[in-house]
Amino acid sequence: MFKRYRTALSRHHRSRGFGIHSPFAFDFVRGVLRERLPYYCYPQLETLRRNIVERTTGRWHRNNIISLKDAKVLFRVVNHFNPSHIMQVGCHHGMASATMLAVSATSTLTLHEPNAEAMPVTASVLAPFGERVTRCDSMATTISHYQSLTTDSIPLVLVEDLASEADRDLLKQYLTAITQNQAVVVLRNIGRNKIIRQLWRDLKHSTPMGQTYTNEKLAIINATPRLQREDFLLWI
Repeated sequence: MFKRYRTALSRHHRSRGFGIHSPFAFDFVRGVLRERLPYYCYPQLETLRRNIVERTTGRWHRNNIISLKDAKVLFRVVNHFNPSHIMQVGCHHGMASATMLAVSATSTLTLHEPNAEAMPVTASVLAPFGERVTRCDSMATTISHYQSLTTDSIPLVLVEDLASEADRDLLKQYLTAITQNQAVVVLRNIGRNKIIRQLWRDLKHSTPMGQTYTNEKLAIINATPRLQREDFLLWI
């Protein structure tokens, strides 16, 4: 937490575009991460989140629900890259899942959340998406299923929760492989989850090309051969 306060001024300066020389990064920061114009689905996301909070008991569980601000950022990122297939690891009541699936009526989600069916709120949030969501119990099954869908498309993976180092190691192996070519990886809860934080650090050092963006709570890796390797610490 202290580190975030210490870097607040530099993150705010960079988030306004100052010191960003890459045209792609400047447009991405200003036009996606920091976009302030409203999108058509924002009222829908706001209503959904309010309903989830009302149905969720316990302060800890409520705090784990993605904020409306971060949900909007996530929507804009997914909307920018517009993937046909999305992979998500961990699911806090389905809010992030519904946010990503709101981008396109034809996109699919491969979800690693073994207990999703036992979570009434999550199950109800995901129910309207029907067969667009494939739930997998194990990390290995999740990765295998997602790989079968993305043979000819760019992967987009959201990591929202990781409970074990074994899962992290399997996921790290897969993410390291796809970021050697072209992929988008979004990691949430870096400040809260030390396993995700270590995964982020490892991926940041192993990604050979492209750009990363972070506010030290959320991180985005855009691995693509046409971009030189750069890291941006921002106020998102």
